[in-house]
Amino acid sequence: MLTQDELRKFYRSFSGKREQPLEPDDPCYVPLFEESTDPIRELWQRIDWVESESVHLLTGYRGNGKSTELKRLKRLLETESNSECTVFLVDMLEYVFPTKPIYISDFIVSLMSALEHAAKNITTGGKIGSFFTDRWKRFINFLNTEIKLETFNIKLPSALELGGILKTDQIFKERIRECFAGRITKLIDEAGVFVADLVEKIQNGNPEQKVVILVDSLEQLRGVGENAKLLYDSVLELFSGQARNLHFHKLHIVYTIPPYLPALAQNTGRGLGGNPVTRWPNIHVRNKEGEPDIDGLKMMESIVEKRYAAWKDVTPPDFLHKFAMCSGGDIRNFFRLLRETAIKLVNAIEHNKNAQSDEQIAVRVIQDLKNEFSLIAEKDAKWLAKIHKSKKESLEDIDLIQDLARFLDNNLIMNYRNGEDWVDVHPLIVEEINRISPEKG
Repeated sequence: MLTQDELRKFYRSFSGKREQPLEPDDPCYVPLFEESTDPIRELWQRIDWVESESVHLLTGYRGNGKSTELKRLKRLLETESNSECTVFLVDMLEYVFPTKPIYISDFIVSLMSALEHAAKNITTGGKIGSFFTDRWKRFINFLNTEIKLETFNIKLPSALELGGILKTDQIFKERIRECFAGRITKLIDEAGVFVADLVEKIQNGNPEQKVVILVDSLEQLRGVGENAKLLYDSVLELFSGQARNLHFHKLHIVYTIPPYLPALAQNTGRGLGGNPVTRWPNIHVRNKEGEPDIDGLKMMESIVEKRYAAWKDVTPPDFLHKFAMCSGGDIRNFFRLLRETAIKLVNAIEHNKNAQSDEQIAVRVIQDLKNEFSLIAEKDAKWLAKIHKSKKESLEDIDLIQDLARFLDNNLIMNYRNGEDWVDVHPLIVEEINRISPEKG
């Protein structure tokens, strides 16, 4: 008989810190690929082999484990590379607001803030702290000369403080854009000096040492409401139109990018670094025909087992597999289905102490999630039905590219890798799009 305490432990195993990105040596971590097909190892290999500086792009849907994999990339670079690597992993959500347009000027200031904040905590001969303080003062004095920071009551802010201001004060961001409109090169040059000094100090006379920054969370830039088109246009301009300004001498950078960006700007990798875009897919719980993939389902079992060994006491394997299939291999929704099973089960136990997970509970849990996808416009349904049938992103008219970005951004389309990359619509909308659209999938 399950107790409330046991169900609480089960619930917490898939929420809070256990829902957050994991370290590679965390006992809950489950490798999702063999080394020979691992996208992260491929990305690591490119950085390990390249000389001088480089730019790399990584994309994945929100909640599918990409941030955990960036931590693994950091570990690979630090422990398995041929050259010594100093690696910084920064969360850009501390510096940018994900639903507001982003432009090259405020992005560069945000990026320098993130780099300074991450780098000031390392030590090189006991002198790195004062070095970064001096270089940061120089960068802030430059901004003060150009922008007049005192008019915003800003006095020599720390990098994190400046990031917070950039994230919340739209007037300040607009001021940055106005000041550097038509002369962005001046800001880029000053940022380049800051980066070059940083790399030289870290290398400390060893030119073979690599300095790498992993720029996380930019895949969460998403259009909402009336500002959606402005946001998408700004992301396109940043990573395509301003691509040449996102390179820095002797610095290796991995930018996470939204999954819709390659659709907005074809051949994105060629213009920004010359490398292929690394895609971190959803767990392969289904094949192209929609049938269960046994290996993928076993992987989902392993993820649950690592967090709560007695999971079968809460939900039978058949229900767990059903939740995995309904999530489409998306970890965040999968965890939600598990948590809600515990919530509904504890309520059932209050009325019947011998209650267990049953078909009725599973159906209710899935339906709650399905309800959030239920309202689909007829035009969207027809388009999604074509994608479901072809397993490819389709675009009949370039003017509709913002709508395709919306599909990708809202996880209506999911990416998989099984010998090749392919896409499909979210499994919980298949029935609805087939009902609305005459084109059956």
